[in-house]
Amino acid sequence: MIIIRGILEMLQLADGNVPKSFNDFTRITIKGRHLSSATVSKRLSELLAAKALEEVITKSKSGRRVITYRTTEKGRKVIEHAKELHKALSVPVNDRQEVGKREPSQKGVGKKG
Repeated sequence: MIIIRGILEMLQLADGNVPKSFNDFTRITIKGRHLSSATVSKRLSELLAAKALEEVITKSKSGRRVITYRTTEKGRKVIEHAKELHKALSVPVNDRQEVGKREPSQKGVGKKG
């Protein structure tokens, strides 16, 4: 996929009824590895600046401030565009060629003697 590591996964995770915490994002696994805290922090800053995510600030029972995140309408559009891009770039199984196998040569076709 042609998108920065973690962006799409974070938008998808936060696109639901329950806003997600910083720790929720650190549980995202890509190719067998969790997103690091540094990556999550950087992506949150980028997504908030782009207005693809928004902060949801509430108070815990003890009165402590709790910050969670949810996907905005702009973020949902990014998700949809990414799905369209993935679909456009996908090649149906029957159209794939075996690695190293070439199409028959068109040498001489349409040429005059």
